[in-house]
Amino acid sequence: MTDRIIHRTAASPSREIADCLQALLVGELLMPGSRLLIVSPWISDFPALDNSNGNFDTFDSSWMAARIPFSAVLGTLLRLGVNVRIACGAGSRETEFVQRLRQRSGADGTQDSLVVRQADRDHRVFDHEKAIVADSWVMFGSMNLTYRGVTLNGEIVTVSVNPSKVAKLATELSGLFA
Repeated sequence: MTDRIIHRTAASPSREIADCLQALLVGELLMPGSRLLIVSPWISDFPALDNSNGNFDTFDSSWMAARIPFSAVLGTLLRLGVNVRIACGAGSRETEFVQRLRQRSGADGTQDSLVVRQADRDHRVFDHEKAIVADSWVMFGSMNLTYRGVTLNGEIVTVSVNPSKVAKLATELSGLFA
């Protein structure tokens, strides 16, 4: 199976999307690819990994037995040599997230591997795509990369390891970072 569709309703929230995203991110930490393209108009530092049992301490010795924020996971991927590209809105929550990630990459010397494009949401027209594209997988759909998007809101998300879909989305979204 190369594609998986996850549908979650707001009336019955489940951890299925969060667990799937966690598995994809752990896979990247185990075998880092060359790039991670992240496109989400709304993005925040949601808990991306549940490390409450200390299962993921080996990826980063600074991680405590707690939920690990998205910026910390991306910071570790940057240190592992992954080029991280983020296209998001320019709201206060997004700016706070970007500043936190830039601070991490500056402290680690990985700032050259981080590219961020923040676009104003002028309520007339703005990019509304939502996707995470790695070298070997893609997750896309209605979900913003926020706590509510990952854990609560009704969402439809597709995960694919189909090489042609991954390549097509990577090509189409790369224009956002030019």
